[in-house]
Amino acid sequence: MKQLSKPLLLLGLLTGVAGCTRRPAAAYQPLVATATLAAPQLLFLSCRMTAATTGSRLEVLQARAVPGDLKTPEADADTPDFVRVSQLDNRGQALAQLRVAHPLRHSVEHVGDDHRTFQRSEVKLPSGEFFVRLALRPTAATIRVEEVADGNTTLLTEFPVPPKS
Repeated sequence: MKQLSKPLLLLGLLTGVAGCTRRPAAAYQPLVATATLAAPQLLFLSCRMTAATTGSRLEVLQARAVPGDLKTPEADADTPDFVRVSQLDNRGQALAQLRVAHPLRHSVEHVGDDHRTFQRSEVKLPSGEFFVRLALRPTAATIRVEEVADGNTTLLTEFPVPPKS
């Protein structure tokens, strides 16, 4: 039995060592995607809005795409009147949107006529500016800015996503 156990022990040891040997590096190469992922980008958009008799006018002061990640997403405005900034793909389908407080309409709380109660009034400004910072979607091709006021939606502007600077 002793003579038989030595070859079996040696065979088991060799099998264990063979299983621990390093395999060729080609066996462990990770699969490389054919399309590389685009680096994350941010869009900084600053605009001036002006009230006119024919409706609001929007002037884009700056639209700049830069590499980077959004640390904390901006919260959507929780007001009935707002400006919506949307990212659209090549087919015009919305990829993402952000609601910004309307720069020309502000709700103000003040003391009432009886000096005992508070009231809310809406103040309409002739012009105002707003700033938006958003994470650009990789397939975004166009930025659309719309005004939502008094239950109506009005397209203010639409422009291509600026190239990364």
